[in-house]
Amino acid sequence: MIPTLLPILLPTASKQPTPVGRCTPVGRCTRVGRCTRVGSLFWVSCLLWACLPWAYFPCWALSQDPATNPDAQTLRQWVQELGDSRFEVRDRASGKLSKLSTDQLDYLQELLNGSTDPEIVVRLSSVIAKLKTERQQQIVSGFLRDPEILNDHGLHGWSSFARVAGPSRSSKRLFLQLFERHPELVEEAIEDPKLATERGRKVLSRIQDSEIRRTEGDKSDGLALLYCACASQGDPESKIAAMALRILLRAPYNQCLRDPQSKRPIETMMEQWAEKIDGSYEQTTALQIMVEANLSPVRNLAKRMLLSYESNKNQATKDPIDPIEPRDLARAFQVFFKFGKVEDLPLLEKWLDNTDVCEELSSLSPPGMMVPRQPIPGGQDRPMATVELRDAALLACMQIGGMDYRLHFPSVRQSSLWGFIPSSIALKTGSEAIRDARMEAWKQHPR
Repeated sequence: MIPTLLPILLPTASKQPTPVGRCTPVGRCTRVGRCTRVGSLFWVSCLLWACLPWAYFPCWALSQDPATNPDAQTLRQWVQELGDSRFEVRDRASGKLSKLSTDQLDYLQELLNGSTDPEIVVRLSSVIAKLKTERQQQIVSGFLRDPEILNDHGLHGWSSFARVAGPSRSSKRLFLQLFERHPELVEEAIEDPKLATERGRKVLSRIQDSEIRRTEGDKSDGLALLYCACASQGDPESKIAAMALRILLRAPYNQCLRDPQSKRPIETMMEQWAEKIDGSYEQTTALQIMVEANLSPVRNLAKRMLLSYESNKNQATKDPIDPIEPRDLARAFQVFFKFGKVEDLPLLEKWLDNTDVCEELSSLSPPGMMVPRQPIPGGQDRPMATVELRDAALLACMQIGGMDYRLHFPSVRQSSLWGFIPSSIALKTGSEAIRDARMEAWKQHPR
């Protein structure tokens, strides 16, 4: 850059040279301004040419600085001085070693492994710990800023995490959260599902220990369990997906699911995690976790619950250990009411003829509100009002289809979390005419 400035600095000297023999003493010269300008520019150009070799000095000097990159013999000498009997020699050697670049870290580790002097071991271990921290910061900074998403920069666990959460900058931020608190999960790739199960159990044990000791938890603990639950798919003996439920229900662990900057990788992981969850209690709990975090994969889990209920009801074999109950399906229909899309309508319309009762109530006090069914001594053993699965399915259909559902469900009450409260759509026994009118209105609605 400096040589390119010279034609700009010397335009006058090159175009109008001073005539020889015509210049008078400065005090009487009529061209003093021009002569002095030419002389000044000449000396400035000389100065710039003299400084040119130093323009590139810093980069060259740093790469060759013996203080940060000494040879092997000098390094061994400094390490030996760490055990010197004189304090000032030991202290000076520690200062020199602490200024080394991270390129010397591996050789220092070799010298530490071969040292037996306690003073050398203590001081050199401190130097190595400092250099490791610096190297880690360099690696993390390069990893986070690199536009090549799949370049792991030596963080070999990134390939496994990216396979679970998807390769993106948001996934990188989640990966670095694990790297800071649970490095054993991300330092190396986890290819074996059984290994993911083993490490997930260690994380779970650590969380339980911290709760017993009443120490503060961290949201990255929940993220670690979620990652292990996804990575352990393929291990039939893994129970990490079920174990993660109790943890992710509570703060601060469930906060990892609510970060808006990491929503896409979290949803990708949650979708894989939900595929491992079976049984009424586990699926309903997972629904609650995802609804609270406002995660869209909750629709897929709700579909699984509907299909599972229909399959178990039609099969001739013995009932499963934890079958889906009608009251659990009420939650699934609430999910469709809140997150449903037009493509869900064919599935929901199959339930418009299902008369299974998902909630029973026996009184309407105060007006418009139901209370749970209680047996009435001497009275007829029949609920005063019920909520059937077809009621919840129809309400979800109307919401998705853009109908004014309040015209047909005038007593419905909203729920900030689930969209509506099931008991608020209950009908008294013998209200089949109302149900038929609702159904007819839906059939006449253009779609």
